Amino acid sequence: MSQTDQQVSKLQSIKYFIPTRSITEANSILPKVEEIVEKYTQILMTWKKENDTLQHASDLLWDLARVEAMKQACQNTWDSAWDHAWKQASSAARDNYGWYGSEFLTGETTRDAARDAAKYAARYAAFESVKEKLGGTNPFEYVIELYSMGLRPTYFRKVGEQEKFVVDFPLKIDDKNMIGCYLHGDKEISFTHQWIDYCTNLKPTNNDESKRSYV
Repeated sequence: MSQTDQQVSKLQSIKYFIPTRSITEANSILPKVEEIVEKYTQILMTWKKENDTLQHASDLLWDLARVEAMKQACQNTWDSAWDHAWKQASSAARDNYGWYGSEFLTGETTRDAARDAAKYAARYAAFESVKEKLGGTNPFEYVIELYSMGLRPTYFRKVGEQEKFVVDFPLKIDDKNMIGCYLHGDKEISFTHQWIDYCTNLKPTNNDESKRSYV
């Protein structure tokens, strides 16, 4: 099997945004999620420039991989990955979260979630096609692993003085599709929000006095 075929096979196995977990079930897989995010963060740290952010390091790696892939005429690799992920993720968003519902949602829509899935698929594919030129380890492999668990990886956000990666957990709570908001280092899902409220209007799961602010 060629490298391109392996990439396509890995991406085709992903089931996006599956809203089947309860909060209890989500909490049970947090140790695995923490391990994956830690690996992703550690690789990005090796590319992070002084006084820069981890999110910028992620974006920089996309630029480096894309340029190198273009030199090797591999741009079709990430184009195919984008197209496949967009089709699968947007179908899941539409079917599970009412993308084409009676009222078009504003703000952080499920369509945005599908776009991000396609973006990460493209980054993974571009880097994978040239990873021997860029150190041999594909950081976006860990993001794809989170997607393969039915989760929604997002971005690094500033919490206080620390930069932390945020992963959204599609949940089923009282027969409603919700998002559990996990911040790297959390020991449980402490906040939820609607799909349209990306990291805003956070509702505490246990302590009504709990608060969290992102930048």
